[in-house]
Amino acid sequence: MKKLALLCMIAPAVFSCGGGSGSDIYGAYDTVLVGVTSLLPPKVNSDTIVWVDTNPNSNTEPCGMSFYDDAINIKIKSETIKNSAGQPVTPNPSPVYFDSYRIIWSSAVSNNACEGAPECKQIFATPFAQLTSITVPPDSEVELDGLVVALASWKSSVLSQYCVSSLDNCIYNAILELHGREVLTGKEKVIRASFNIQFADYNQGNACGAGQCPQDSTTCVKP
Repeated sequence: MKKLALLCMIAPAVFSCGGGSGSDIYGAYDTVLVGVTSLLPPKVNSDTIVWVDTNPNSNTEPCGMSFYDDAINIKIKSETIKNSAGQPVTPNPSPVYFDSYRIIWSSAVSNNACEGAPECKQIFATPFAQLTSITVPPDSEVELDGLVVALASWKSSVLSQYCVSSLDNCIYNAILELHGREVLTGKEKVIRASFNIQFADYNQGNACGAGQCPQDSTTCVKP
């Protein structure tokens, strides 16, 4: 706790030590401080079914269903650790390499329809783990777009059955954990950030090109 308090005093402008939009825990490696400084969107609206136009040349035809992965965009910042005099603790600060990440889930509400169905609940009972490859040089900020947090296969097989309406309250709190290793020292550390995700069949509006595939409809109606 003393070390954490000291680091908060040393680098208050770089990392939040108490909380704030998406990131409240950072990694103190041997030579650098590293943290997630931005996570977008902070709330993911995950569409469990996307209705698509199966025949663009026809005015009226059956709607088709499609399913997509969901992803977030993050920024990771590194800054050389400084001593009480404001000087770097080392003349040779190290890059940090992140080789994997995982997401730990917890239901955000008590009446979550997914949690009431065993096959749906099972998806979120264990962390979602993936490999990645991110190198953050010292005293720099790296932006990573398209970090996958939910799979299309979950939706096509299960979520589309239980998370149809926003009233189903399929809402989860998620903790993103990134495993990093300081390249020059071998120091390993996990940094964390948080976000929220809700699964539902959202109305896409123009899923059928110039027309629409109304929710809960199997027909694409064009003007």
